[in-house]
Amino acid sequence: MLFLRPYIYLWFAMTILRLVFAWQNASFFESITLSGFTIGAFFDAVTIALLGLPCAVFGFPGSWKSNNFLSILYKTYLLLIGVFVLTLNCWDIAYFSYTQKRSSFSYFTHLLTGTETSSLAGEFLIEFWWLPLLFIGLLFGFLKSMKRSHSLVHENKTKAWLVYFTILLFNFSLARGGFSLRPLSIIDASAMTSLEEAPLVLNTAFTVLKSRQFEARKKVTFFSDNELKKYLVAPNYHKQPILPKGTNIVLIMLESFGTAYAGPNSPMSFSPFLDSLLQKSLFLEAAIANGRTSMDAVPAILAGMPSWQNESYILSPFCTNQIDALPSVLTDNGYHCSFFHGAKTGSMNFDDFTKSIGISSYYGMENYKGPEAFDGNWGIWDHHMFQFFVKELSSFKEPFLSTFFSLSSHHPYLIPKSYQSKVKRGPEPLCATISYTDMALQAFFQKAAKQKWYDRTLFVLCADHVGPTRLPSNQSTEMRYRIPIGFYHPKINLKTKLEWKLKKDQVFQQIDIFPTIIDLLGFQQQAFTFGTSIRNQKQGAKLVYENGNLISFDSQNGHFDIFAWNPNVNTKSALPLNLQRRLNLLLATYQDYQNRLLENRCRKTK
Repeated sequence: MLFLRPYIYLWFAMTILRLVFAWQNASFFESITLSGFTIGAFFDAVTIALLGLPCAVFGFPGSWKSNNFLSILYKTYLLLIGVFVLTLNCWDIAYFSYTQKRSSFSYFTHLLTGTETSSLAGEFLIEFWWLPLLFIGLLFGFLKSMKRSHSLVHENKTKAWLVYFTILLFNFSLARGGFSLRPLSIIDASAMTSLEEAPLVLNTAFTVLKSRQFEARKKVTFFSDNELKKYLVAPNYHKQPILPKGTNIVLIMLESFGTAYAGPNSPMSFSPFLDSLLQKSLFLEAAIANGRTSMDAVPAILAGMPSWQNESYILSPFCTNQIDALPSVLTDNGYHCSFFHGAKTGSMNFDDFTKSIGISSYYGMENYKGPEAFDGNWGIWDHHMFQFFVKELSSFKEPFLSTFFSLSSHHPYLIPKSYQSKVKRGPEPLCATISYTDMALQAFFQKAAKQKWYDRTLFVLCADHVGPTRLPSNQSTEMRYRIPIGFYHPKINLKTKLEWKLKKDQVFQQIDIFPTIIDLLGFQQQAFTFGTSIRNQKQGAKLVYENGNLISFDSQNGHFDIFAWNPNVNTKSALPLNLQRRLNLLLATYQDYQNRLLENRCRKTK
């Protein structure tokens, strides 16, 4: 059975990588169990069988041993399998700490074509210098195992062919994950273990292969059309806007400002200015991000478009769909729309996406004008980019919508020399960068308050996602998504106008920002959105997507009530009435979302 040696070696190598993955990222898991490694070994075997299926098909008795061309082709493909599996799993040992999820096909496609890859590669290799050495060592062992392998040889041809078909059948069934009606998928990891342990069970080669197939690209029908209307929340159209006609909108997205380290309700805040500003604002205490990455945040905030799928909406096949968005609605109402991000233009596809939803002016690193301010990695330091931002705002014709996305509170968490002694440091490198960006935000508001447009402007402040944190107290599902969100107007007390209407601790999500803004302006009837305005009496489902599960957030007596739905677990029966209602709303929302994406129906019917 020497021909199986490379596959067996690769299987053991993947187990070694899982052990290293668990060691490097142990702080992100509440618990790591032996069953997680056992089930993970099964997922590894499925991955190898899936990739090795062509070898099994063409590895009939004596095939490539007697044919030099087939022999070279076989060994080349086998080598590619080894490089593919080892590279991807080594990568996520390091990268998992930034997203707390396994990488997908769309992410690696973006990595190969993205503008920020080359500038960050050096810093990444310095921090994780030992990973290339581990990869080279494992690859060397794989090459040695290949030299000892050969195709099936047996004096009795009948027995040789019998063995061949037995192995082929075994390989095919293992590649499917067994004899069930449906092949093994990403979502099965959480069904077999738990939502929290799923990333440990999965391997990155598997998630890349499965997300490439985009398994969710099917119409779903949990309810009939009439039932769907009954469960979905219809928007309330308010005749009277809260904000005066022509109110400017400035939307500030703060990189990695999760509640763990930022906001008035943070247990350990490093953002005193933001906290003081939000206390004067309509502050949503129970707010969540709809995703784990910056690419999830931009479509969620600007277009009310969540990424309830294996990949970010920006990277999905649906990114060319016709959708309503805050910029397109405001453009139709005479607004000038712009977007500022201090990274290179093209970073994370923000320039293309924002243009597609109606933003006419994009300002990246190349458009910055001011003192030398490149941070050596991502782009322009936040304190310089904020000052450039306020200067440009003063040159715009009103009314305007302008979005600013900060970047300095991102790995590798650098601080400008002039701020080194000023920032407040904490248990993790992220804390000091949040402190620095908070100072940059304060300087922005100090200058903005002197501008003519300031008193006519609504400021919306929101984190893009929760930053990476290794503290055990931050590893709960709640703390993986909880962020500060607030609406501030210098002359209108939104807190007194709206807070009394809100259910205490009402959960608010990023996709609710778009419908809330157009509702406050009186434009709500002009757009379709998956989110719900804060003024709506009945609220829609508050959801995130994680490892194939939809997680529903509610708040009871100041504490989050979290409910996860897995399509492989029968949750439609024997549920308490309150959970059944939540499940019906969740299923209806997901059905509406999935089918609208497939049918390109994410715009208001004119």
